[in-house]
Amino acid sequence: MQDSSQDYRHELKYFITPVQATELTARLCQVMKFDRYSVERGNYLISSVYFDTPENRSLAGTEAGLLKRKKYRIRAYNHSDSFISLERKTKRGTLGKKESVRITRRIYDDIMYRRGESLLTLDSDLAHEFYHMLNVEGYRPKTVVEYNRRAFVADASNVRITLDSNIKGSGAGVDMFVDSGSLVYTVPPCWVVLEVKYDHFLPDYIRNLLPDDSVMQSACSKYVFGRTFT
Repeated sequence: MQDSSQDYRHELKYFITPVQATELTARLCQVMKFDRYSVERGNYLISSVYFDTPENRSLAGTEAGLLKRKKYRIRAYNHSDSFISLERKTKRGTLGKKESVRITRRIYDDIMYRRGESLLTLDSDLAHEFYHMLNVEGYRPKTVVEYNRRAFVADASNVRITLDSNIKGSGAGVDMFVDSGSLVYTVPPCWVVLEVKYDHFLPDYIRNLLPDDSVMQSACSKYVFGRTFT
């Protein structure tokens, strides 16, 4: 598959305080819509299982800030197995893209506890690639990452803004459908991760609502947090 630069989006990440997040939410509600996963007051829960090689290739690449790197994860929402997706996240500096394929709970269990051969039944290059990663490259589930998200979208330049709080992880239990009581905070509750994603430009009417330049950008990798602080 050709890796075209047109497939990538700008991705900016920041740490902000809960007070800043509340104020920003009030401003964004005036000009943007909640995304399609949102439930009451725009909040929903995200659970992800991240995979890595025995030598932790993805972790090392992220920590080293490699210009080009990728991660594989399986994601679900609100502790429900009605919608599960296998995802590959590729980064090139501050540019990123996400590719995904929907899977069933049966395929999820096969990936987690067996060899993932059911991936080959899907008409998906990503599914077939991940089967190779499991059985040739040795990828295995490494951590569960879970957090609350409030997400806003706008049609102009496909802007998406998310505010993630209560970020937790587990280095022991790696099944995201088991009791999450074993998860621990990997980011202090006094911080919220703000992510801003867009295609070609960030419209001024949205840019002007965001925190000023005194708020420093950060890598804010939830996978690294999950592996480092659990």
